[in-house]
Amino acid sequence: MSSFGGLNTAYSGLNAARLALEVTGQNVANANTEGYTRQRITQVPVTQSALATYATQNSVGDGVQVTGVARVNDSLVDARVNSTASSASYWSTAADAASAVETATGEPGTTGLSSVLNKFWAAWQTMANNVGSSTSASSGAASALIAQGALVASTVSAGYQSAASSWSDARSAAASQVSTINDAAAKIADLNTQIRSLTASGGNVNSLLDQRDAAVTTLAGLTGASTRDNADGTVDVVVGGNTLVSGVTSRAVELGGSPAFPPSTSDPVQLRWADTHTAVSLDGGEMAARMASLQPSDGTGTGGVYAEAAVAYDTVAQAVADQVNAITATGTSSTGATGTAAAPLNFFSYSSTGSPALTLAVVPTSAAGIATADGTKGNYDTSIADRVSQIGTSQGAPDTTWSGYVARIGSQSATAASRASSATTAATAATTAQTSVGGVDLDEETSNLVIYQHAYQASARVISTINDVLDTLINMGAQ
Repeated sequence: MSSFGGLNTAYSGLNAARLALEVTGQNVANANTEGYTRQRITQVPVTQSALATYATQNSVGDGVQVTGVARVNDSLVDARVNSTASSASYWSTAADAASAVETATGEPGTTGLSSVLNKFWAAWQTMANNVGSSTSASSGAASALIAQGALVASTVSAGYQSAASSWSDARSAAASQVSTINDAAAKIADLNTQIRSLTASGGNVNSLLDQRDAAVTTLAGLTGASTRDNADGTVDVVVGGNTLVSGVTSRAVELGGSPAFPPSTSDPVQLRWADTHTAVSLDGGEMAARMASLQPSDGTGTGGVYAEAAVAYDTVAQAVADQVNAITATGTSSTGATGTAAAPLNFFSYSSTGSPALTLAVVPTSAAGIATADGTKGNYDTSIADRVSQIGTSQGAPDTTWSGYVARIGSQSATAASRASSATTAATAATTAQTSVGGVDLDEETSNLVIYQHAYQASARVISTINDVLDTLINMGAQ
């Protein structure tokens, strides 16, 4: 190696150390920047530039060459972050929906429908015990029974309305997320354009890659999206086997389906492709859980969580009314009023075309309208009231139907919460692994600063030393 060659070698070392210091400074500056991936220079040794022709060269190389600035990331870890984000978002959303419906039941508790029904049947027993007693006692028992019947009606109505309100809120949230999906897809397509152009011109695209990865993770959490790499540096984003982003172009999605509750079986809420209006097949993510919760009842109890709740309230309301009315319809009140086929002494009424839960109402306004006897056993007969009071413990009672639903939604909520906890743990572990690979460790960067500083000083010392040698040689020749 000639002295002048040594100067070039030392200069390449200076340049490499300087670039390494700049990259380290960039890492330190972005230590708290969300989504930033730490960077490192990539360098290779420069071998001798020419082959020996007439004499053997003893060159050990021509220094070092910086080939680029690389992101320190692991594609497998990044893919795991996206897949776990999809699962965690799905189960978290599903758990929230089931928990909201379960909480609205008020079970177990004094305000829950189970407790209200128990008090309603007890009020019928009290009514039976007061038949034939003083007018004031009978009237008081009747007023208490009517009030308790009204509480049954208001409880099922409130439960139904809570399910309807939660459904509307979930649909609004889904509509908002559609905008987020479209914006993220368009951003990825735009970043693909910039990355492709800058890569072709030899520029540094690391910050653009960070932004694109963040947008992909957002889409993964919402739709379960995955990616595939292209040779030109762009990526395609795939949702349910269909391309959402293809290179530098993106597709849009829309929310379709009837906006009315209960959800329509003929026009259910769906995430659709805006260009073809066909349903988007979702592999996971928050939107998949949202769509599942917004579906209509399927008749087996496994449909949308809100619609199934509404069906449960309707079923109980209709069962209470039908079973009570079946006993009281042709009975006789404590005041002697008699029901007939044309004018039955029904205790409840509800709409035959609308929601039973929303339209359930108490018919009588006083003891005169409440059937307590069958009309054949005298003034002290309480058979009708007593039979009604036993409905709650009979086979096929509304109480049993309601208890079955409460158990089902409780199990569904617990299962979703457990799955959400496991999925969140997996997502946290994946994110931690990603951070350990690509996150900035200030202790490590501080150590790198010292290393690169010494490398810079050493290269400078080589130049200084060679300069002294050349100066000595020049002065020797001048003597």
